[in-house]
Amino acid sequence: MKRYRLTDSKTILGVLNRLQSVPVTQTGTNFKYIIESVRMENGLSQNSNINLTPLQDEMGKPDRLMAILKENRVELKIKQVNPFQNDLFDVVEILIEPLERSAARANLRNIQAENIHLSETVDIATILSLYGKTSIITQTINQFQSHLENSLIQHGYFIKKINVGFFYAATSSLLEYLSQSKSPYFLRDSHRKIFYTERGFFNPTSKMSDKELDQMLNNQLLNNIKSTLIVPLFTNRNVLLGYVEISSNMPNLGNDTLANDIESPGGISAVLSFLESSAEDFIFNMEIGYVKEWKKISDKEDIRDLSQDGRGVGIYFSGSAKEEEFPTGSKIVFSIKINNQYYSFYGNLRSWKPGGADSKALIGTRIHTCDIPNGINLLQSYANNIMSKEIK
Repeated sequence: MKRYRLTDSKTILGVLNRLQSVPVTQTGTNFKYIIESVRMENGLSQNSNINLTPLQDEMGKPDRLMAILKENRVELKIKQVNPFQNDLFDVVEILIEPLERSAARANLRNIQAENIHLSETVDIATILSLYGKTSIITQTINQFQSHLENSLIQHGYFIKKINVGFFYAATSSLLEYLSQSKSPYFLRDSHRKIFYTERGFFNPTSKMSDKELDQMLNNQLLNNIKSTLIVPLFTNRNVLLGYVEISSNMPNLGNDTLANDIESPGGISAVLSFLESSAEDFIFNMEIGYVKEWKKISDKEDIRDLSQDGRGVGIYFSGSAKEEEFPTGSKIVFSIKINNQYYSFYGNLRSWKPGGADSKALIGTRIHTCDIPNGINLLQSYANNIMSKEIK
């Protein structure tokens, strides 16, 4: 049976509008809710937000919701937007699974992954500690910094400097504290000594001495830095690697939403979401440069499903390779024939699901790059075309 993962905000919004009068259930519980106030928040990343009204006395802490929508089972992956508003959620993803009676019409026809290769995981943290910023890593960092700066400026942020660093070379007491706490840090206004400390952000006033704090703030002011956001970087195996430091000579990174309504959907949560998504591609690009050997695991396999953004690809697998040999985080490359041309897609192995006596195993992948620039966009277009016909 095929499944479709919706990630486009406009498509998600359309599904949510159909669900407003349908009770939805928290997966694995008996908690039920009504979806209200469906809306889209524009910004660094477009978000689909909802308010949930519980049909029982207790709100609970829902992270996945399920409902039946005509001929499909619908599952929502949600994330609380504001820790001070327990009914406001961002819908991160919607999973559509056709019911048995409509499964035949929802099939992905004749789509196969060919020439599938895997490589062992790359320990980029060890490479950095041994060799530092090599030419490959420096080039990747420059591209990442340029991408972040351009995107933030386009969305109303006033950026003075973006720096990508690694904790093995930390030289300040602040970075040493952040490497221990593994938390983000946001100095909203160095002149007024205002820090953002909600959502698990590092609070320097409770950890640093007065002398350390004064010295840090004075250095910021001497360099005409009014605000700084530092977000930790983790590998796909959740190993702390480094950080992104974003500085501005205006308070709140020069952004009106951060200044006036930081807890809104377009505030700090949108910035963190954008940085997290961008960092995933950045770390992959560093790691892929150090792959030494590829092992072929299959000539051809059927593709089970595609995510709407063209980056998530589920592939049936009938070969003999095992998860013990290639764990989650291993690199994968495979080809798909599109319009009589082969495109090679590179990504991370996200999951292994073993097969049964009468079923094949399933491997989940996350695509990051393609050898032909428009490859991911073509997959995205194909997925959207299929979903527009099948989602009812």
